[in-house]
Parts: sequence; C-alpha cells; structure tokens
Amino acid sequence: MSSAISDPYLRVALAVGLVAVALTLALTLTIIVLRLRLRSRERRWQRFVATWRPALLARIIDPAPANDLPPLQRREHVLFLRLWAYLQESVRGDARQQLNETARALGLDATARRLLRRGARAEKLQATLAAGYLRDVEAWDALVDLARSSDPLLAVNAARALVQINPLRAANGLMPLLVVRTDWDLSRIAGFLADARQAFWLLMAKSIPLLRPHELPRTLLLAEALRLQLPDATLARLLQPGQPTEVVQAALRLTESLALADEVRRCLGHAEAGVREQAAVQMAQLARREDVPALAALLGDPQWGVRMAAARALGRLPFLGSGELQALGADHPAAAAQLRQVLAERGLG
Repeated sequence: MSSAISDPYLRVALAVGLVAVALTLALTLTIIVLRLRLRSRERRWQRFVATWRPALLARIIDPAPANDLPPLQRREHVLFLRLWAYLQESVRGDARQQLNETARALGLDATARRLLRRGARAEKLQATLAAGYLRDVEAWDALVDLARSSDPLLAVNAARALVQINPLRAANGLMPLLVVRTDWDLSRIAGFLADARQAFWLLMAKSIPLLRPHELPRTLLLAEALRLQLPDATLARLLQPGQPTEVVQAALRLTESLALADEVRRCLGHAEAGVREQAAVQMAQLARREDVPALAALLGDPQWGVRMAAARALGRLPFLGSGELQALGADHPAAAAQLRQVLAERGLG
C-alpha cells in the first residue's frame, strides 16, 4: 500500500483531489455565509420598514416634531433613504414636502451629500435620488461629477437630480453631455427633462448650427423625444442637399411647418430610401393637390417602405377620394396592395 502511495503520479492525484475537496468546502461555506448575510439584511430591512413606514405615513398625514419620530441610528441612514425614496415615488404635492422636511430634520440631506462623494455605488444611487427630491443645491457639484462619470446608471440619475434642483442651470450644464453620451437612453432622458423643456428648446436652437455633423442626429432625436418644435430656419438648413442621411431623416421627423414644404418636397427624390420614406410621411400633412403626382411617383419605388409611406400619405389627403386612390392603384400595380390596405384603413376597402 505504501509503495502504491509513493508512486509520484498517485501522490499528485491525491493532492489535486484534496485541493478540490478543500475548494468545494470553501465555496460551500462562502455561499452559506452570503445567504445568511442576505437573510440577515432582509430581516433588518423588514424590521426597519415595519417601524418607519407607518411613522413616515403618519408624518405625511399629520406633521409632528422630529423628536416624535422613532430613533434613527447612523447606520440606518441608508435604509431610511431607500424607504424614503420609495415613498417619494408614490406621493405628490404637499406629501413630498412633508417627507423632505422630515429628512432634513433627521440630517439625511447631509448624509446624502456624504454618500455622493464617498459611498458605494448603490449608496450613491440612493443619494442621487435623495438630492434630487430634496432640491439640495449644496449637492450640485457632487452631482455634476457623477453626471460626468463613466457609469451610465449613476450618470443619468445624477442628471435627473440636477434637473430637479435647477432646470435652467441643468440645461446649460447637461447639453454637451446629452449630445455625446450615447449610453443614456433618450426616452428616459425625455421623461425627466420635461421640467427643463423650454430651456432645452432655447439651447438647441442656439447650439445646433454649431454642432458637428455626427452630433446632430442624437440632438435631433432628443428634440423629437421632448416634442420640441425647432425654428424653421434651423430645420431648413438641416434639410439642404449634402447633409448626412441621418441628419435629414431626423430633421424631417421634426418638420411640420408649411413654410418648409418645398424642402420636404425636394426630399421625395432623395437618393436614400429612408429619406424618401420619411419625406412621404411628412407630406401627408403638408401636401397640396399639385403634390399628388410626386407622391404617386413613389408608388413605383423599388422599396416597399417607400411605397407604403406614399400610399398612406395619399390616403390621408382630404381632397382625394376612394375612386382616385383606386385609379392610382391601377396605374401603379407595384403599390396596389398598399393602396388596398389604405382604403381598408379608411373603411372604404
């Protein structure tokens, strides 16, 4: 037996097996410890909510001095911010003001500012929410630093807090970031920029002529998400021949003024199918009877999307009846199916 174990290959195999067993035991122990910690934190959170949620709701209904609230330990400040932010999302008006006064009375504004600078990532996220709801001007510089950080979630939440604190000042500071931060979701940004909508309208009107071509598409998409109507002169420049395809398409989506009808008509003959399609969409609200031939010509376009857009644009013209649409279908067999669909949508199929 001893001679077998003295074999070097068996000794190596035995050592590897013992190491594997030790690693398995260590991993199992680590998982058990982590689960116990998680359960402990969850029980702590549940106890905290059971104590503080009724207290905060009562404070909203009937404001009371801060010393009538349960005792709050310093180590519980992060728990408080978590619960407090959840309640802020659930209430409006005076209720939010009562929550803000309670947080300030307990010193949570100072805690949030400290966490913005030195907290862990999750704590910084809670602190950005708190600073925004509290309209804490003293947190401004820390929030600006976070808005410039490489972490997209932290950055976009910091941007939201800045808008909550001072919409006009935030618009001036955030505009350069909004143009280049492609990791920020535009629909989410548009949601919290509503309070700064007018400020961003002014900034965009001034800054668009100064932007580089690759910065324009995202800026125009943001304008569309915010439902901003840019000046006609600005849009006219963006619709000129020679502009990048993405810029023209984005500008077309913002074009609703009759004063720009000539620019849109010119785009019906653009080399890029996406531009022709978007131009046809816009002509549905800008076209006159003399524009019917140009739209009808697109019924023979090689691209299905362009034919469909032209058919729908023609179908929405109030001066075209079902007979004329059917005649167009006969003249342009490639778009016959699209025109039948348009007639069906109008209840005339």
